[in-house]
Amino acid sequence: MPMKMIVNIVRMVDHDQAREFAFGDDKSLKENLGIGFINPSDFEKLGLVKSLRIKLSNSFGNIIIEQEQDENVPEGTVLMPVSIWSNQITGVEKEEIQYKNLEVEVEATRDPVLDYKDLILKIKEK
Repeated sequence: MPMKMIVNIVRMVDHDQAREFAFGDDKSLKENLGIGFINPSDFEKLGLVKSLRIKLSNSFGNIIIEQEQDENVPEGTVLMPVSIWSNQITGVEKEEIQYKNLEVEVEATRDPVLDYKDLILKIKEK
């Protein structure tokens, strides 16, 4: 069952897109950037298990990402690294880019996380 949560997109030392583009590959891009960190309490409320992913949806778009529990993340919040994946749920309102405190519907899914190249193709189709 979907749950309303807040997404904050942040720069993360271990999940940095510039480093992944310079030193990583397509697999590491998806693993380290197509991810969201959530509180263990929210993990349980969503009925997640490690093999499930989460789908984030809002008025700007939607994206499927991997999820990882992190007790340092406040309940009701998803933290995502700055990336092409997180950009799918950001947008412009009142001439400002919205990337903090984004309201989203979060739900568990078995659907796959798109690879970088597939995500680029999806964006081009819009």
